[in-house]
Amino acid sequence: MNHLSPAFIELNLKLKNKDDAISLLVDKLDENGCLKNKKKYLDAVLERENLLSTYCGHNIAIPHAVSKAVKKVSFGFCRTTNLEWDKKDESVQFILILALPDSKGEEDNYHIDLMSQIASLALEEEVREVWVNAKTEEDISKTFHQNFIP
Repeated sequence: MNHLSPAFIELNLKLKNKDDAISLLVDKLDENGCLKNKKKYLDAVLERENLLSTYCGHNIAIPHAVSKAVKKVSFGFCRTTNLEWDKKDESVQFILILALPDSKGEEDNYHIDLMSQIASLALEEEVREVWVNAKTEEDISKTFHQNFIP
């Protein structure tokens, strides 16, 4: 996997609910030049979320979508406090949003690799500990740089 950095890192965002969180994070991806069509990508993420929650335990949610509205493979990171993702789940503290272009061929495996690596990284207790205590965006960014396969 190639080195990939988050398109954005947000610390201590105050979010009202899951839909508010997803909408704000899609805005951030768009502001960082990751999307071709913000509304279509937002619709795709919400549709994916309605199929099955992207909450994955350990106070982490990884909303994502594969869409033609995405310019380039990208992801963003957000730390928040006690956000209710779904009533049946624990609260969410970390959100990693993934934007994956809908393309055929070699990149299909890249998407799977990215999702797998981000999920694996997020489930590592020592990484989450850094995320909890991070004072700067750089503290968060280092966890991705140190843990992705170069």
